[in-house]
Amino acid sequence: GHSLPEPRARVGRAGAWLRLGCMEGGLSAGGDACRGCSYTRIEGQDNGPPSVGSDSKAAGRKTQASLRAITANLITAGLGTGILSLPWATAGASLLPSVAVTMAVMALNAATVMIIIVAADKWKAYDLGALLGHLPGRYSYLAQAFCNLLTWVSVFLCLVGYLVVVADSLEPIMLMSLGIDPHTENEEAFWGRPILLAAGACMVLPLCFLDQEHLSFSSGLSIVVNIYMFVLVAVLFARRGVASRVCVVGAGPGAVTLFSTLMQCAIIQMCVPPMYEELQDKSPGRFNGAVGFAFIFLALLFAAFSVVAYLAFGPDVQSNVMLNLPDDMFGTAARLGMCVTVMAVYPIVSKSMVAPIRHWEASRCAGEPWRWRWAQALIVVLSAVGGGFAGQLGTLQTVNGALQVSAFIAVAPGLTGLFLLGLKGLRWQAAMCALLVLGTVASCLGMVYDANEPEVLARHCAWQTQ
Repeated sequence: GHSLPEPRARVGRAGAWLRLGCMEGGLSAGGDACRGCSYTRIEGQDNGPPSVGSDSKAAGRKTQASLRAITANLITAGLGTGILSLPWATAGASLLPSVAVTMAVMALNAATVMIIIVAADKWKAYDLGALLGHLPGRYSYLAQAFCNLLTWVSVFLCLVGYLVVVADSLEPIMLMSLGIDPHTENEEAFWGRPILLAAGACMVLPLCFLDQEHLSFSSGLSIVVNIYMFVLVAVLFARRGVASRVCVVGAGPGAVTLFSTLMQCAIIQMCVPPMYEELQDKSPGRFNGAVGFAFIFLALLFAAFSVVAYLAFGPDVQSNVMLNLPDDMFGTAARLGMCVTVMAVYPIVSKSMVAPIRHWEASRCAGEPWRWRWAQALIVVLSAVGGGFAGQLGTLQTVNGALQVSAFIAVAPGLTGLFLLGLKGLRWQAAMCALLVLGTVASCLGMVYDANEPEVLARHCAWQTQ
C-alpha cells in the first residue's frame, strides 16, 4: 500500500546503480538509501551498491580542488587563532624546549593525519565519524559517538575563538574611530563587542558554503597575513631588543600548556577527510605531499613566531599577542589582516561539523539536501553568541587543545591504525597502543595545567636574560 519513489541513478566509485524501489520503512531507518532500497547495476564493476558518504560525486560535490588549493587550505587550517597564543604559552615553557616541542607536535600530527587519510581512502569514508563506523564490534559505536561529540565540541570552541579574535582585532579600531581610548574601561566598548561579533558572523557565513577550490583564494591571503604579522613582530624585536626575564632553558608546568596550545593549532584531523574527498585525482601519496609541505611550513612559522614574540615582549606577553601590537597603522593592518585569516579558516574548520549531515542527506533516496545548510547557519549564529561569553583566549585555546588530543591524536588515529589499515606487525600495534595511552594521559594533564605560569618557570630557569 506504499508508493515507491521514482527510480534514480546513483553513481559511485564502483559504477552506476539504478534504484528500483524501497521496502517499507526503508526511508525512515536513518534515511539510508543503501539499507532500505534495492538497486540494479547499469554500468561499472561487480562491487556492491554505493555506501553512505562513499564518494564526492555521491555526496553531490561536483567541484574538485587542485593539489595547490588543498595545500593552501591545509596551511590555513593551522593558522587559526592558536598562533596568537603561542608566545604566551612559550613564556611558560622557555625558548629552546618550546622549539623542540613544536617540532615534535607537528611531526606527530602529520603522521596521524596520514593514518586517517590512508584509512579514508581504503574505506571510502570522507568524514571522521563515518570512518570510525567501520571499526569492528562495539568499538564502532563508542568511538564514533565519542569522536563525533568531541568534533562538535572542540570545533565549536575553535569557531568561538575565531569570532573572539575578530572582536578583539576590530574593537580598538572602532573605539579609536569614536575618539575613545581603547586601553580604558568604558560602556561603549561593552556595547560595541556584540556588534563586532555579529559583524564577524555575517562576514564568515557566505564563505561557509564555498568549496575547497574557491576557499584557496582566501587561504592565500591568510598565509600572507601571518607572514606579515611575523615580520612586524620581528621588526619590533629588532627595535626593542631582548626583553628582560626571558628564560632560554628551563622547566615548568607551562610546558604542558604549550603542548596543548600547539595541539589546538595543529590538530586538523577532523578537517582532512572532507578535504581529501574534494582532491582532484586523489590518492594518499598525492595528499601526503601536501601534508608534508604544509606541516613543515607551519612548524617553522610557529617556532619562529613564538620565539621572536617572546623575545620582544617578555614573560608578560598577552594570551592574544595582538593586544601587544602598537596602535599605529602597522598594528592596525595586522589586526585587520587577522580578520581575513579568521574568515579564511572558519569555513574550512566548520566543514568538519556539517560533513556528517551532508553525507547523510546525500544518502537519502529523494529530496534536495538543505538541512546541512541550515545547520551551518545555526553554527555560525551560536558561535557568535558564544563569543560574548568567552574568557581569556589563551585559556580557551589550551583547554580546547587538551580536549582535541584525546579524540584526534589518541582515539581516532589509534583505533584506525589498529583495526582499519590491516597492519598486524608487533611494532605497529605497540605504536598504536602507545598513541592511545599517551594521548589520553596528555589530554588529562592539559585539562589540569591550563595556565602558562611564567613565575614558576622563573624559579626553575637555568638560563635567563637580565
